Amino acid sequence: MQAPPSNAADWLLGRSQARNAYLDQVARLTSKYRRYPRGVVDANQQGRVVTRVTITRAGQLIDVSIETSSGWPAFDAAELEAIRRSAPFPPVPSDMPGDPLILILPMRFLALR
Repeated sequence: MQAPPSNAADWLLGRSQARNAYLDQVARLTSKYRRYPRGVVDANQQGRVVTRVTITRAGQLIDVSIETSSGWPAFDAAELEAIRRSAPFPPVPSDMPGDPLILILPMRFLALR
């Protein structure tokens, strides 16, 4: 891991931008597999689920779990399934620390009506 340059604020901003770009890649990938759960449309349910995703630096999924439940089992299950189907993920950029890497991913399911 490289040491921060003399302008540490710029160094931290660059690392933050790299992490945000990687998280954006992961979000786009998982969105391809995300499905609004059947049976909840008529009930007008909505919620926010937060997952904890552990991956290798090569992007292989090690584990996924619910960090914060939406309160609706169908939403939680749908998000876990979307993440599992999305694997493998893109390789982690070399300037992002962590081996394995843990991602905390929030997702909001909105009522479709």
